[in-house]
Amino acid sequence: MFDQPVVVVKGGNSILDFLDDGLMRFSNNRVCFGAVNALQVLEDTPANVVIMEMDAGEMTGFELAEAIRDIDEERNHFTYIILVGAIDHERDQLDDFHQAIDAITGSKRAAVIEHLALAGARISLQMNTLRASNDSLQHLCNNLRKGQLLDPLTGLGNREYAEQALKDTIRQVESRGGAACIVMISVHNYEEVKETYDTSIAGELIVNISERIQRLVRPLDVVTYFSPGLFALVLIQPNIKQCTAECYKRIFDGVRLKSYTTTAGFQPVSIGMSICAATADTGAPTMGNMIKFATKELDESVRTESIMVHHIIPE
Repeated sequence: MFDQPVVVVKGGNSILDFLDDGLMRFSNNRVCFGAVNALQVLEDTPANVVIMEMDAGEMTGFELAEAIRDIDEERNHFTYIILVGAIDHERDQLDDFHQAIDAITGSKRAAVIEHLALAGARISLQMNTLRASNDSLQHLCNNLRKGQLLDPLTGLGNREYAEQALKDTIRQVESRGGAACIVMISVHNYEEVKETYDTSIAGELIVNISERIQRLVRPLDVVTYFSPGLFALVLIQPNIKQCTAECYKRIFDGVRLKSYTTTAGFQPVSIGMSICAATADTGAPTMGNMIKFATKELDESVRTESIMVHHIIPE
């Protein structure tokens, strides 16, 4: 006895009546009359194998197969679909629907259909087992990624770390005053270096720049590697007047007016810097808005070779 769920879809003048005795081999089988009935059944309980004829009542077999594939996609499920009947459609139509149909046969021998169904059930079981394993693996990877706060290349905090640090800084500003500040430093020629040499040389450049930035900032300033070619500094200042271009010019010039040594030789850099600062007077600035304002002016910073500054001020 085979216990994988099998659904047989019969049309108006069913050619699948010869299967009735053969279905006894499948302990978990259901017979539906027409496409609508089949879709209702499959919406409630998915099947591993669907056997249908070319005339499925309200739809053709091809159309019903497409509808089943839509249900499969929503559920991340795989159904093995067997189409039984004479194929008299144009070759183009067969090509259009070939991905929805797994097996087509004109045979009316119950043994042939049973063997196809048994093979299809095994394939479906394997596919759905793999899908479930893949979902579990993705869930595990997502959990690990959420728990990982360090960038493996630089040893600095990553984007999640920067966002959490900025949230904490905003809360501190709301309760104790001062100004929250995020400084974005972009290595604009990072992709160019990676294409000219390779990822390892680009990585050496980023590591050297990260070490340079850490030597230029204050001990309590948070330095993170936000994304490829982009650093984020999270700081708290006594007031917003200390979040100006003049206050960070030393860091800007210290990073950009320098060539960095790699195994491919000295590498010049193209650096952009953009600052966003806010106080509690603005009405609790959000982490997302501050990051957005700090990143959108980086191209202009590179073009003008100057520091872009955005203060979120009360309206």
